[in-house]
Amino acid sequence: MQLLSIKYILATFLIFVRVSSMIMTAPFFNSASFPRRVKIYFAIITSLLLSFVIPGEQVLIPEESGLPFLATAIFLEALVGVALGLVGQLVFAGIDMAGRLISLKITLSFAQIVNTMTQQKTDIVGNLFTMLAVLVFLLIDGDKVYINALARSFEVIPVNQAQVQLAGPFMLEVANYLFIVGVQIAAPFLIVLFLLDLSLAIFARVMPQANIMFIAIPIKLGLGFTLLTFVMPYLPDAFETLFQRLFDFMAEVIGVIA
Repeated sequence: MQLLSIKYILATFLIFVRVSSMIMTAPFFNSASFPRRVKIYFAIITSLLLSFVIPGEQVLIPEESGLPFLATAIFLEALVGVALGLVGQLVFAGIDMAGRLISLKITLSFAQIVNTMTQQKTDIVGNLFTMLAVLVFLLIDGDKVYINALARSFEVIPVNQAQVQLAGPFMLEVANYLFIVGVQIAAPFLIVLFLLDLSLAIFARVMPQANIMFIAIPIKLGLGFTLLTFVMPYLPDAFETLFQRLFDFMAEVIGVIA
């Protein structure tokens, strides 16, 4: 494909659509801490670099292509990028859900702080888990794995030939799995605090004159922090295992769409 020809420009633009869609939805890359201009520049540079290494037949633009072909190709490429990004977002959503469940059980759900990833208010434990997950994600080179998966997607899924509709059921399976993972991460807190609630309920029946709410809140808070102290050293290993599964999910979703 001749450099700076119409076909090359269109092919690079379609690559840019897939790349930018993934960057806007993938974890870490879509962080609100990065200005939009930085994301756009990064997407442009990545697209230009990929245009030199992707086989020409994978981004082949037909001679008779017109506006309908271009519109369809842009739509499909955007959906492919979003599908790749959402797989990672579902993993982080499962981790955040575990933090929200824990905050709810230890009476910290009312304490809201700004999440540096999304610039939205969230609970303390959920924000802590998200920050730790991002550090683990970068520690195991998750950003590089994402870029490699993006480059591989062009080798497996040619431009305008993605079967995006097949990714729907797979995404539901991933979301179901990550809901279970989120509950499993929060399970120690849920079980211990359920037993505490049961004990406090019995205590309230034995001593009805006691102000059980005044007693329960500091006990739950102290017990929650104690459990966090014991659980935190094991969370990086748990998150690393979860991210390894994420990379498998990415390979599977590329295979499904192809």
